Amino acid sequence: MALTRKKYVLDKKFQLKISLRAVLLPLITTLVLFGVLLYFAGSTNRLIDDNNRDIDAIIGTQDDMVDMFLSTPALQASENPLVQTGVATFKKNIGMLKNITQNSRLIQKNSSIVFYILIGMTVVQTAIIFLQFIFFSHKISGPIHVMTNYLKECRDGKSPDFRPLRKNDELRDFYQDFCETLSRLSKK
Repeated sequence: MALTRKKYVLDKKFQLKISLRAVLLPLITTLVLFGVLLYFAGSTNRLIDDNNRDIDAIIGTQDDMVDMFLSTPALQASENPLVQTGVATFKKNIGMLKNITQNSRLIQKNSSIVFYILIGMTVVQTAIIFLQFIFFSHKISGPIHVMTNYLKECRDGKSPDFRPLRKNDELRDFYQDFCETLSRLSKK
């Protein structure tokens, strides 16, 4: 029959302290990294915003120039090859500027998505590390808990009923020495 323990936090002070210590360094490192990334992402977003404003200004200027040229009688003839080339070039330039603006907005959106993914991953990583250390410390605090109960029984004048540790518990050699010592003391 396998021995099991339902309660994983037997020694709150020890288990929570060791778990929090295990989480603290990776969490601080990740937060510093986030700060640096956030600084550069903010700089990049400001540059993209500046570029988008410049592009919007260029588009407005191009529209004004077209209106000005169309008000010139010689340029109003749509069959004029110079006018046709100018209109085609204008439309192509406006299309490229709109694509640049759209791409800039997608870059900003993707940067935000990456940022939120990193935050989510940090939260999940922190929780996983914390829980791993709770389970790991349980393999240490479990045997200590058992030995503490044996000491209480001895102090109350009873002879403890020794049992084997669970399969994955730590401190096996110490536990064996401890039980052997208590057995010899109770026989005296």
